[in-house]
Amino acid sequence: MKIPTNLKEAINELDKVISKEDKEYILEHGALSVHHSLGRWIRNNWGLWENDSILKFNMVKLGFIHPDDISNYIIEEFIKYEKHK
Repeated sequence: MKIPTNLKEAINELDKVISKEDKEYILEHGALSVHHSLGRWIRNNWGLWENDSILKFNMVKLGFIHPDDISNYIIEEFIKYEKHK
């Protein structure tokens, strides 16, 4: 698994690692329904709690501060991507 450095890479990586069934669940129930599962996985595995995370640095440049907000935004954008695929 590659740790993404920006939003586009994050969406592409999620598209690779999330099963079809899980994608359907996320599309049906929304980003908040997976905040404590997928969201936590993103925060922990992609270094959003770390000060030297390139992904976090790039998301802070977009105006985000807290890792919870970053992971939620990534999931919301992933949902938009999946709906328009």
